[in-house]
Amino acid sequence: MKTDLKILNGHLTTYQISQAIDLPIETTKDLLDKKISITDLDGTTQKKLLALEEALYED
Repeated sequence: MKTDLKILNGHLTTYQISQAIDLPIETTKDLLDKKISITDLDGTTQKKLLALEEALYED
């Protein structure tokens, strides 16, 4: 799983990410503050986060 995502580098607000992937705001804040990593999230949430990354940052 790709763990170096552009959306976790301050391009979106905590609220925006939380709402987009249906993740509690506190968990999203911990993710952005690097208190937890993407791999700490459940598989469904990881897939949602990756899908959001791909939708916003097509390489």
